[in-house]
Amino acid sequence: MTGSVRRIGAAAISMLAFFALSFASAPAATGNALDAFAKSWSALHGYNATIQLYEVKGGSNEHAVFTYSFIKPSTVAMHINQGPNSGANVKWAGGPTVYASKSGAFGITMGKTVSLTDPLVSSLRGYSVSDLSFAGILAHAQQTGGTLSSGATKLDGAMVTAVTLNVANPAQDNGMTREVLYLSPNTQLPLRVDGFAGNQLVRQYRFAVTKSW
Repeated sequence: MTGSVRRIGAAAISMLAFFALSFASAPAATGNALDAFAKSWSALHGYNATIQLYEVKGGSNEHAVFTYSFIKPSTVAMHINQGPNSGANVKWAGGPTVYASKSGAFGITMGKTVSLTDPLVSSLRGYSVSDLSFAGILAHAQQTGGTLSSGATKLDGAMVTAVTLNVANPAQDNGMTREVLYLSPNTQLPLRVDGFAGNQLVRQYRFAVTKSW
């Protein structure tokens, strides 16, 4: 009887050790995915991209397309091709304000400096030009509390890496319970970011990098 108890105890310890190792290895894969993103991003000085935005809040939704340029450490020039304030330009230099301008009648350009989070220059759900940057996306993925996992999946018919975050406190993440970051297997940079409130897709950004240096 004593020998049986010892064998059961040893087996239980071995099983616990197995689960502990399995649990420890799960975040490592995600860490590697984000590390690859961070490494790729650290090697860049800047990039140009086209961004397609889709957001839902309450009974409203927003579709927009931007031409977006980022130069390190934090210089952004964005043109709104489609969507609210179409035709406007937004410039950010890393501080708490942005400069927004738009050409009017007779070629006259009107502009003003506003808060980075002013509704004039932020999205339906309150995201700003800084949140759209790869730097902002990486920092958000690294800092938001929750459970991370990663793996290969298909996006638009091609294999990519999907990094999924189950958010610990949705109230601190604009009501989102889950986010999925899709990374290119070639560049390790974002192709798409999805945000969900329960089962509802409430935020989606698609990125097409046209130039990087």
